[in-house]
Amino acid sequence: MITIDNINNIYNKYSSLPVDADVCTQRNLHNLMMYTFDSDHMDFEGDKITLTQGAGPLKAIDIERICGAEDLGNQWAIVLPASVIFVNKKSGEVKVFLAE
Repeated sequence: MITIDNINNIYNKYSSLPVDADVCTQRNLHNLMMYTFDSDHMDFEGDKITLTQGAGPLKAIDIERICGAEDLGNQWAIVLPASVIFVNKKSGEVKVFLAE
């Protein structure tokens, strides 16, 4: 279960990375992209990750906007500059938590 402390820890971990942080290792985007190749709920195409259950502005996320990604077992946490998006690996359900 995701708690507010988990969300804050994940957000703080990636939102404080320097701009020149290595995308593949420090931001963990390589693992996220590799996951999208086998996922029914996320797709990596060009410079975007598309979410099948997302709608409107949550339908696609520009790779350059992602501060970091964390594999939480049954979910992926995708950290953006002002929010964290959680994508359930089994159902594709998308939840968004805005940073305070």
